[in-house]
Amino acid sequence: MCLVTFDWNKNDAVEKFKKYEKQKTASWAVVELTNLCNFRCMWCYAGINNNYKPEHMKKSDAKKLIKILADSGIKQITCSGGEPTLYPDLTDFVKECSDYEIITHLNTNGFLLSKEFASELKDAGLSQVQTNIDSISPREHDKVRGKSGSFDQALKAIRNAKELGLTVVSQTVLTKNNEKEIFDIMRIGRRLGIQRFRVWDMTGEGDAKDKMNLVPTNYVKSLQEISKFAEQNGAINIESCDPLFPLDFRTDLSCSGMGCVAVRGLLMHISHLGDVFYCATHRKRLYNIFKEGRNGKIGIFHKEIVDNYINGIKISRKCVHCRYFSKCRGGCNTRRNFSPTGVDYFCKYG
Repeated sequence: MCLVTFDWNKNDAVEKFKKYEKQKTASWAVVELTNLCNFRCMWCYAGINNNYKPEHMKKSDAKKLIKILADSGIKQITCSGGEPTLYPDLTDFVKECSDYEIITHLNTNGFLLSKEFASELKDAGLSQVQTNIDSISPREHDKVRGKSGSFDQALKAIRNAKELGLTVVSQTVLTKNNEKEIFDIMRIGRRLGIQRFRVWDMTGEGDAKDKMNLVPTNYVKSLQEISKFAEQNGAINIESCDPLFPLDFRTDLSCSGMGCVAVRGLLMHISHLGDVFYCATHRKRLYNIFKEGRNGKIGIFHKEIVDNYINGIKISRKCVHCRYFSKCRGGCNTRRNFSPTGVDYFCKYG
């Protein structure tokens, strides 16, 4: 999950990093509550254009999963999918997380997030909503998302969540098509009152690998320019989960995060069936959480599995001998997989 978030206000997301620093085991889980989605985002592994059978996580499995994660000390769960607002038991899931004092966030396209639904989720314990704005042009945004009216609905979702007092994150998948308007996208979000702005790397399983022509001109340079813009406009913190940022870049903003959260074993990415993937963009199945690593040891077990997997990956000698290797550990595994040289294609030292 090579994402970088710029904060204008303090928020509860940093708690997962604090917990990891103490335990060095998983403290954050992204849970795909359903594989069903009502969009056709051009790079995504999910979506209504896929041929698999739509399925939701069973309610009994959801309750079981929350207990497993809580017993292991998971601090935060991000509800994802597919599209999590299509999950019929979403409110109950959030309430169950809250009962275990787990911070709960929602990663949604916003299309179904009415003010009433958002209020219901907040009352259940939801603290943050994150949704995408991928262009300042409604037409272009809808084209990227494969859904007519998605731009207007995303703005409504942001307004609904903000008016209810939820923390709101505006997200943008950075591509060659929108890199020149990224500051205008940030301005739209700030005018709507968002407290956090997030940039995603497009690369991932699914259609993304067939659309490499959309990769931004210089992703890391864009992150640096966004950082300067955020700092000049009152941001207070950068939360980076991209191993290449900040690498040799200095900013006066405080920085939380620790490079690739998948490599470090901080993040668990769990499907509706309980399969745990290495990360969202590199969907290597590691194990099934319902069948392995029980008895409150799932965090330790996960770290061991990830370490074994990472140790089995060959990294370019050029990376190993780079002066920044101890910090980036070779960059993003997904981007290395898509690179003909075996080096993260966003690394300027590669």
